[in-house]
Amino acid sequence: MKPVIARLTFLTFLGIATGICINAIFLQDIQVADFNANGKGQNVVLQIDKSTIKKPLQDDLTHVAAVPRNKQLDAKIRDVLSHAPTKTNIEGLSFVKEIQQRLIGIGYWPGSADGIAGPTTRAAIMAFELDKGLVQTGLCDEALLKFLRGDSAKLTRRIKSDKLAQSSQELVSALQKALTKLGYNTGSVDGIIGPLTRKRIRAFERDNKLQVTGRISGRLVETINKVQGRPLVLATIR
Repeated sequence: MKPVIARLTFLTFLGIATGICINAIFLQDIQVADFNANGKGQNVVLQIDKSTIKKPLQDDLTHVAAVPRNKQLDAKIRDVLSHAPTKTNIEGLSFVKEIQQRLIGIGYWPGSADGIAGPTTRAAIMAFELDKGLVQTGLCDEALLKFLRGDSAKLTRRIKSDKLAQSSQELVSALQKALTKLGYNTGSVDGIIGPLTRKRIRAFERDNKLQVTGRISGRLVETINKVQGRPLVLATIR
């Protein structure tokens, strides 16, 4: 009987030892050093049940990758940021949008009526001003809206002449640069619609089956945008 008892005792001891090992592997005590201001630490025991740990799903992982820059998208963003309405609230958007709608109604193309006074809208205003014998400014303001509504017999702006000139010159300069890059050399980029610039505009209009006018217009800007593959970007923020 003694050998049998010895074997049972050994097997019991082996079972207990195995249980202890399994517990040590799957239910570990992790000691973390908790450091105080003096740099001395004391051990804190954290109980972690490995059976509750799940492998993260692929969708739960955050992947950060380098995104290549899109030059056309950058240009569009700059275009929108550089030519937001003077009033940035809903009223301001409606204000610009009404001007665009009225210009469309009388045959001047400002692009879509989106409430953004971008280059196409400003070029349409310049075409309208030229046809009415007004100073070409491209300004999208309340004075223009009143004039388009018929509320004012004259288009009068309380703005200094140098500011009025600057408004049109930056658009003209952008057009001159774009036309020159497209092979229609306008000479110096001076922001002035001189004889050479008008000649190059007429050549561009002719080649792209537009009405030949030699003037700046919404259709001209829209077509230049399409041909060069990106919108005009002006310098000032409105």
